[in-house]
Amino acid sequence: MLRALSPPFFAKHPAGWGSRASRFILIALSIVLAASLSAATVPAPTITLVSGLPSEMQVGESYTVVVEVDSDQPFIFAIALPDLQFPGKGVVARGGDHATRGTTATLEVTFTAKSSTAEMPDGVDPLAVVVGVRYANGYVVSERFDFTVAVP
Repeated sequence: MLRALSPPFFAKHPAGWGSRASRFILIALSIVLAASLSAATVPAPTITLVSGLPSEMQVGESYTVVVEVDSDQPFIFAIALPDLQFPGKGVVARGGDHATRGTTATLEVTFTAKSSTAEMPDGVDPLAVVVGVRYANGYVVSERFDFTVAVP
């Protein structure tokens, strides 16, 4: 049991922990702290799709999805990655793109039509590009751009 924090300790303390002045100072400090925390701005990046994928590609054709990130605050890392429902079939992608430390970035992901999508549901290959932006305070913003591509 903590004896030092029991009521007799407070009663014996010369500053009088329960005095009006100390309560006022505690409340004032709480208000200042709350105001300073709420004044911190949350990053609001703009993630824009510059060029997407066509609805139809021929086997062997390649297209590059281009995404621009523009931020009002410096980010640590921005990344664009492909998200494939049927990896290795239909339309494939090789890797992604990333940028470090900045306020703007242009990210590219290249897709290539590998094989026919005729046997896939609805005859198309659903895929996406997912973009993420990470800031120093741990805040992360993401955006997903979905596409469906048919390969005859």
